[in-house]
Amino acid sequence: MKEIVIDSSNHDQRFDRFLRKYFKMQPGIALADIYRGIRNREITVNGKKSKEDYRVRNRDVIKIDDAFFEGKDADKKPAVKKSLPIDVNYVKSLILFEDDNWLVFNKPTGISIHPSDNEHKQRSMHDLLRAYIPATGGTFNPSFWYRLDKETSGVLIAGKTYNSLQYINEIIRKREIQKEYLAVVVGRFPRQLSLHKPLKKIFSTKFQRGKTVVSDIEDEEGKESTTHCEVRKIFQHPILWPISLVKVHIETGRMHQIRVHLADAGFPVLGDMLYGHPRINRLLLEQVKLKHIFLHCWKYSFWDLFSENPVAFEAAIPVHFDLILKK
Repeated sequence: MKEIVIDSSNHDQRFDRFLRKYFKMQPGIALADIYRGIRNREITVNGKKSKEDYRVRNRDVIKIDDAFFEGKDADKKPAVKKSLPIDVNYVKSLILFEDDNWLVFNKPTGISIHPSDNEHKQRSMHDLLRAYIPATGGTFNPSFWYRLDKETSGVLIAGKTYNSLQYINEIIRKREIQKEYLAVVVGRFPRQLSLHKPLKKIFSTKFQRGKTVVSDIEDEEGKESTTHCEVRKIFQHPILWPISLVKVHIETGRMHQIRVHLADAGFPVLGDMLYGHPRINRLLLEQVKLKHIFLHCWKYSFWDLFSENPVAFEAAIPVHFDLILKK
């Protein structure tokens, strides 16, 4: 039996994210093993089964049963990765705003937030952040306080201090942040549409990754999720037929929330290979020659406790949006 006591440096992290970080240096333990261990009560918090999205607290005790390690090569050493050079001037070109508390990037499409063993030849946004602000070796280093999918572009904010990171986590929980996205979806979108279906996270054995699905109202695992949409313009594309540019405002921030809600409503995001329209995506790839997902984090706005002023960070739409809409 292995025991881990949570300290202040890991307080308020999601249970599954903490475990992913904890086992990161043990390639013999896969993501699927972690979720299976949680479900089977082989990994518990304070002696009880906990959900993946439970937020660990200071002095929580995580216990990992010996049965969890059976059949796994937990002592396997990670492969040595080559360190790819990072042009700091390139990192600076992505910065939208910086002060003593916030560092705001316009994240490009096609780059992950955190490093992955499957993408060791690519740099992540975490790598770019560390190139710009090197780690100090202390208990806190500047870090991102939310995630964008690898193919999603747009506003990405890092907290430069412990206090700013804690503050942003607090106002996210209180829903005191305005989060606006732009998406190009398949079909002729209505003028306005609000979606309120609960969502739950599952593990997809087909894709070997986490996935979000619409939950039955009576399903206790489903979490309240609200997405508001407003059409900006409808286009009659010569190959893809009707497509619509949609502004999206989310009240909650579930994993893949926009993509799942829009797909469930019959308007999947263009280029979404996980939840999207297979035939339209194939036309996009083979005839239009674009492979990006058309989802962009356009604007984040909130009350800044430190400057005592409202702030709004906005990222211009990426090139692939212009290419498809002008076409």
